[in-house]
Amino acid sequence: MKIRMLIVPLALLLGACASSPPADTGPTPNQVILSGEAHDVVHWGGRIVTVKNLRERTLIEILSFPLDGDGRPLADEVPQGRFIVEKAGFLEPHEYAAGRLLEIRGRLDGFTRGRVGEAAYRYPVVRGDQLVLWPADEPRRWSSTPRINLGVGGGSRGTGVGVGIGF
Repeated sequence: MKIRMLIVPLALLLGACASSPPADTGPTPNQVILSGEAHDVVHWGGRIVTVKNLRERTLIEILSFPLDGDGRPLADEVPQGRFIVEKAGFLEPHEYAAGRLLEIRGRLDGFTRGRVGEAAYRYPVVRGDQLVLWPADEPRRWSSTPRINLGVGGGSRGTGVGVGIGF
């Protein structure tokens, strides 16, 4: 009977601790490159590779990663290709430095050719409507995999066993 009384609260607790699902971002940059079709609106993100300010716009090369439910790029996941963000105006290269994480919502506007090292590369170009520069020092709040810890303890009234689940 006591076991049954623990199952329901434990199930509710585990459901509440579940990490947020990945964001639905549509096709990845690699999928867009392979299909050759510039889909309409995308929600992508990744790690900044380079920033290039031109006369009236800024071009940002991004190494794409999947996004978590909050839109933060998951830089420890497998990269999904590269793309270029085109944003009207000047963006400070010190603020938009290589290595920073950037989330982008915008419209695909075709492709441009470039190079990654010695290799030719076909980049999808996104006209960045909304850019979110994630703080460099902000850690991820949730882990995508749960951690389970087992412990055994003792006390003045006997011994016990515990299970801890962390996210």
